[in-house]
Amino acid sequence: MRVLIVADRFGDELGAPGAGEALARGWRRQAPHDLVEVHPLSDGGPGFLDAVAHLPGVSTVPVVVHGPSGTEVPAQIAVRDGAVRTAYLDASHAAGRHLVDAAGLAQPDRLSSAGVGALLLAAREQAPDRIVLGVGDLACHDGGLGLLQALGAGDDLAHLQDVVQAWHGVSLVLATATGAPLTGFHGASAALGSEHGLPAPVTQQLERQIGELTERVQRALPTPRDLLTGVPRRPEREPGAGAGGGVGYAVQLLGARTEPGARLLLEDTGLRARLAGTLVVPATGCYDWRTVHDGVVAETASAALQVAVPTVVLAGEVMVGRREGMSLGISGSYGRRAGEDLSDLAARVARTWSPPPTPDIPGAPPDPA
Repeated sequence: MRVLIVADRFGDELGAPGAGEALARGWRRQAPHDLVEVHPLSDGGPGFLDAVAHLPGVSTVPVVVHGPSGTEVPAQIAVRDGAVRTAYLDASHAAGRHLVDAAGLAQPDRLSSAGVGALLLAAREQAPDRIVLGVGDLACHDGGLGLLQALGAGDDLAHLQDVVQAWHGVSLVLATATGAPLTGFHGASAALGSEHGLPAPVTQQLERQIGELTERVQRALPTPRDLLTGVPRRPEREPGAGAGGGVGYAVQLLGARTEPGARLLLEDTGLRARLAGTLVVPATGCYDWRTVHDGVVAETASAALQVAVPTVVLAGEVMVGRREGMSLGISGSYGRRAGEDLSDLAARVARTWSPPPTPDIPGAPPDPA
């Protein structure tokens, strides 16, 4: 049997490649008769470059940019040669939450996305045909203001239209798991309260600041209109605009197309074409109400369902029942038990899904097949 382990990060403890290899060791130990492949994947958040770094024709370019608090941090650009030369970027290299301590994360309005703008400029120097920016949960929450200023929009955004024009014609893709808008009850500021515990007065102040930024953008740029209805569009309400505290909003202003990160990588890595005829095993740190709808598990299971192959989820923790995954064709989900490492988890699941072949019985008639 062919087994495809599609690994996401396991929280902050283990990246996708390490988690995938640990699971593969356990599966091979229990089921040496199986052909096991490991493919790291990402929804656009930390570890985005891990999913493409191993591909043929990919080279990495080291750069140094300013982090969210202004100090210099190392970053990388993954450049893939081919029919379409693509530069892949991970916004967390320049603005990830791991770059800021707890006190800094409690004041996100003092953090900047300027480093992400510097990454974009460095990527253009590689002369790519396409730039893919992975954006997950970031430390900054400036609506992408720092990014736009780093590209030359000016402190007051007086040159924003020139910046947008300079990026016109660049094939830019925003890869993210979230379809959240920038503003509103389900926007980026509200998420800081529901997901990171910031108090309501702080999130309300952030929402006001973001609203003032969008008004400045509206004055600096012509109002976009829907091509079919002619109705004015509100860029801050576009799906994905809330990614990375507004980094999504900024790159969308530059003309970026927005795609679910895991879905994009399934295509770019060629993994979607390898799903047929396999047992697909997505693996993630936490299988919960969010991952059952968006991200690596959801996108992988949906792609597997399209080619009618079974999906079994392995996770550090399982917080949803079987019913929630049935619409995606998920046949089962298994969480890590107390004292069990990832290798042991995979071995336990392999005992159920890939028992040893039955030995031939002496004197039995040959198999007609």
